[in-house]
Amino acid sequence: MQNLFRKRKKNNIFKIVTIAFSFLLLILTLNYYVNYKYSKITSEFYSEFNNCNFTDAKSLIDSDNIYLKLKKKTLNNDLNTYFSGIVNNICDTLSEDDENKDKALIVLNEIKSYDILNSSINKLIISLDESYEPEDSSDYEALLSLGLDNCDSGNFETALNFLKKIPADSDYSEKANEYIEKCISNYKESIFNEADELANNDYYTKAINLLNNIDTSIVSKDDSDIQNKITSIAEAKESYLASLSSSDSTQNSTSTSSELLNSITSSNINTLNLESLTSNLIYVSLADQITYVYKGSMNKWDKIKSFTCSTGIDGENTPTGVYDVRERGDWFFSDKYNQGGKYWVQFYGDYLFHSVPYNEDQSEVVDNTLGTPASHGCIRLKTEDAKWLYDNIEAGTKVIIK
Repeated sequence: MQNLFRKRKKNNIFKIVTIAFSFLLLILTLNYYVNYKYSKITSEFYSEFNNCNFTDAKSLIDSDNIYLKLKKKTLNNDLNTYFSGIVNNICDTLSEDDENKDKALIVLNEIKSYDILNSSINKLIISLDESYEPEDSSDYEALLSLGLDNCDSGNFETALNFLKKIPADSDYSEKANEYIEKCISNYKESIFNEADELANNDYYTKAINLLNNIDTSIVSKDDSDIQNKITSIAEAKESYLASLSSSDSTQNSTSTSSELLNSITSSNINTLNLESLTSNLIYVSLADQITYVYKGSMNKWDKIKSFTCSTGIDGENTPTGVYDVRERGDWFFSDKYNQGGKYWVQFYGDYLFHSVPYNEDQSEVVDNTLGTPASHGCIRLKTEDAKWLYDNIEAGTKVIIK
């Protein structure tokens, strides 16, 4: 009897083990099959999506498929990884070629429809699509984030474009206005710092021009802070010019003597005790129609440039004497003579170094004459030579014209 009981017990254990093993084998088989079917469906999805067959791709995912339901969490993770890779590739491509923007937006909007990447994809779409109109709180949050990011990066106009898209009646309006004020303040601070740097290096006209040509999409030209800054730099400019005149008149009274003007040549420049407020000196020979540029100090002047020039014609002669460089600009136009000049550098009143004359739209040289008197009193140079003076000769540089 005991043997029979033991035999039955062994049979029961064997059956249990067999059933358990069979069940495990079934589970493994089903799992393998589910994974196989899942892999096949997702591979087809990736292929269709990569080929921009978006409708077919979505039908594979949206179908009431038992295998996708069983792998829902895995599917979300895989789509997140897949779409993130596409977005990264798009960002890399756009940084090299903005012409792909329209194509990129189509792909990004398709990715957005899967509701996988959420705010990150929304932010990217808004940043690329200039015509995008915000619809909900997620859009407003993206606009605020983009506005602040661009403001902190110094892209003030872009920042304001994002922030101003937030409706005044939205819950985000107050925060948007706060960021707008910050953006305007940062822009003015940036402009003022640049203007101060120019003024500190005696480029007062450039500083004033910078302030007069602010981005009016950000700040009004009539902004009181801008106007006060212009006034401040203009006053500093006047003081500087007055100090130059005073210094020049007391520095070397013999420099302006007729004896000096009669004796100076390009070969005896280092025998006349000539000084300049800068490390450069300019001598213009009316007889040779050449502008000489020197670098160094008193009686140690080294000639570094010789520019063929054209000075004033009879009746509109270039004044002789000793002067100093004052202001400069990149363009002027004279209605009286119907011509203008590039890269002007002032040395006395309305008398300037500047390029050969151009027409009003700066597209054509109207007179290429150099090497013989041809101007109305200014000193004309090749355009590249005028630009060199404009870029390299500081205010206060002595100019001697004989």
